Amino acid sequence: MSWLQPTPFEKRLVEGFSGPWLEVSPLVRLARLLSLATRIEPLLLRNSRRHFLPGSATEIESLFWFCPLIGARGNGEVVMHPGVSRLLADELRGEPTRFAEALAFTRRHTGHWLPEDRLEQELRLDTLSDDPASRQMRQGLQDMLRLIHEESDPERRIRLARSIRQTLATIGATAGTLDELRWLNQYTSYSLGTMAAAPLGSTPLPPPPAWLVGTLPAPFRPARLAVELHYDAEENRPVLHFVAAADGAEAIDFPTPLPANLHVQCQGEPGNRHVVGLDKRVRLPMARTPVWLTTLAGRRYELRGDFPAASDDRGADSTAPHLYLSHFREDREQALAIAGWLRQHGGLRIELREEGGRAVEAAAASEGDDEPMRLLRLWTPAARERLAEQGVDAVLPLARAVLLRVDPTLEPPQAGYGADRLLDLPDWRTTTRAERTSAFLRQLHDWLSDAAPPEPPEPPPGDASSEVDRLLAELQDPQTLPPRRLAIGDRLAEIGDPRPGVGVREFVVRPAEAEQLLAEIAKPTTTPPRRLAIGDRLAEIGDPRRGVGLDSRGLPEIDWVEIPGGEFIYQDGERRTLPGFSMARYPVTNAQYQAFIDAGGYRDERWWQGLKRPEPETPSWPQANRPRTNVDWYEAVAFSRWLSKQLGYEVRLPNELEWERVARGRDGREYPWGKAYESGRANINETRSYDRVGEWNLQQTTAVGDYPHGTSSEGVLDLSGNVWEWCLNTYDRPEQAEADTSDQSRVLRGGSWSNYPDNARGSLRLTALPGSRHDYGGFRLVSSAAIR
Repeated sequence: MSWLQPTPFEKRLVEGFSGPWLEVSPLVRLARLLSLATRIEPLLLRNSRRHFLPGSATEIESLFWFCPLIGARGNGEVVMHPGVSRLLADELRGEPTRFAEALAFTRRHTGHWLPEDRLEQELRLDTLSDDPASRQMRQGLQDMLRLIHEESDPERRIRLARSIRQTLATIGATAGTLDELRWLNQYTSYSLGTMAAAPLGSTPLPPPPAWLVGTLPAPFRPARLAVELHYDAEENRPVLHFVAAADGAEAIDFPTPLPANLHVQCQGEPGNRHVVGLDKRVRLPMARTPVWLTTLAGRRYELRGDFPAASDDRGADSTAPHLYLSHFREDREQALAIAGWLRQHGGLRIELREEGGRAVEAAAASEGDDEPMRLLRLWTPAARERLAEQGVDAVLPLARAVLLRVDPTLEPPQAGYGADRLLDLPDWRTTTRAERTSAFLRQLHDWLSDAAPPEPPEPPPGDASSEVDRLLAELQDPQTLPPRRLAIGDRLAEIGDPRPGVGVREFVVRPAEAEQLLAEIAKPTTTPPRRLAIGDRLAEIGDPRRGVGLDSRGLPEIDWVEIPGGEFIYQDGERRTLPGFSMARYPVTNAQYQAFIDAGGYRDERWWQGLKRPEPETPSWPQANRPRTNVDWYEAVAFSRWLSKQLGYEVRLPNELEWERVARGRDGREYPWGKAYESGRANINETRSYDRVGEWNLQQTTAVGDYPHGTSSEGVLDLSGNVWEWCLNTYDRPEQAEADTSDQSRVLRGGSWSNYPDNARGSLRLTALPGSRHDYGGFRLVSSAAIR
């Protein structure tokens, strides 16, 4: 909670508050008095009403608890919108006597809080004094430093860092010159792995007192690096090389010490974030410019350069046969990289040609009758689809063609497309053992020289295996000197280190693969089994979609979709009205829920007040981008409370009206996409015998968002099928949404992978005990707050 500048939304809230609530003016006075508290518990609310408004009705407490000024609401506490608190507190300061009384009352009734919460409250009140850098504030900051110094538990220290960082936002604008504040900023920045909030300034940070030495990290200064953009002939791609910046020379100014975060984006390509430092090299995906570099502080740099054409034969043997590598447009980046690999390892002269046009035929004709064109045709999933859709000419009379397959599980095409031979080049990016590289190149050269394909060679005696034995024996010798041990280790890395627990298989993830997979998901013709496989592959290589994983702070990244307010059709034609709100595009995923577990969410009492707390259960399908299942209603509410605290605004489960408004639109459709179910639009069981609507029954969850053509009118996904979603309210009394342990049945909506189309309708209500867990149940979030 902080004294943040009010947003236009928050100003409108306060301005409108005196209108509709004018007839209960005691409520306005009560809100001003409570604006001094960082959070408001039921006891503080009741005592404030009794003390300042004697004789007032108890209903005022309920009106305040559910009034629009509240930005975050739980069973045990509410929090006002940050800017609303500031506006109301400023109004209260206009009554000096009442303001002083409210200050003393708030301090007295928050004295039982945890030390870090109490310090946050005290510092919040200190900022309202005429001297924000007062002795009391300095003492409060020193108390925070002592909390850090005395805490030895690592998890507790991280929690302290998060809490303190929120507190620092309260006073950063008014007490930024205090050394204690700068030390705390430095500690939280390092502890949480980000420097974005650290006050850098030009004044050197003085050394801390002796009792703090060893607790705080060493002072840091922002870094500068020069960057060179050049072409790497061996890899056939441009690279960024970060070097020391000379005095007065152009350089990138980072807001943090090294290593630092930098976002790198080439024209026409998706960007990626990299951690860079001195002598760091970053490979760029394509040989094109400009390249944009953006620091954490938002400062942007543009680089430009000229690179050789894709057909450049650097590193190739000028006497080697001239080869063409043909590819479809979707595989251009992969073809560029393979061409560079063939030049480097095989000394081959390679030119690229795109399939599907006249370029390959023209190249074949240009070779002449005496010397037919030698063509490598790249065989990938994209090539298979394009061949099936467009019927690309399979036979080139003037060419000798071979099929180059990088995925051995991919079925070969019909006869004639790469007719001479099928060559497999699996794991070519990670091929480091000499015998694997030479085996493929031998087959390729034999094809070029019309030789019969040889059998895969056996490692000759005394070759790599005997070299490994000699090197390991040398390591065992106590007389082997450290420089020699260093060389032996590097050589083992090159030829393959066989020792148990040492070797790892390196997977180099290509951004283009994720893009191709997402493009395939976007096609309505992609079958559900293929969607399942794509989702799991994205989980392996890193799902890049916003709202599926975690943000740079390690918190669940929610992709909010704004839902406009107004009238809509509810259930059987009833017209209802809702104000605007935001809903998460996807259900909460395994990766996002795991962040709650890893943060100690099941051990922190704050998230479980008024709830039953079970032990966490392992989800039935653990892929990071699948919806989190096997959670009950209590766990979903606890998660939302925890995330509200981390984000600084309220997130919660949707109530039934909100959920149905999004799933059915304004016009009351049965499914998010329209009136009737359509096969392949959702992950459900379509195969029930007497009303069969399709052939698909995956019998498990899929990655969230795997069915984008089943989206709602506002762009929210997975509202039909995949997992049932918990709603906030009880089944029998939809207006009752408060948390309790009475085991009253709660509502689930949307159907799941195990249900039939009728169960995936937007109007269907399902009841379940709040403590029940299933592999077909999950949840998603909404927020009525202004998202920031």
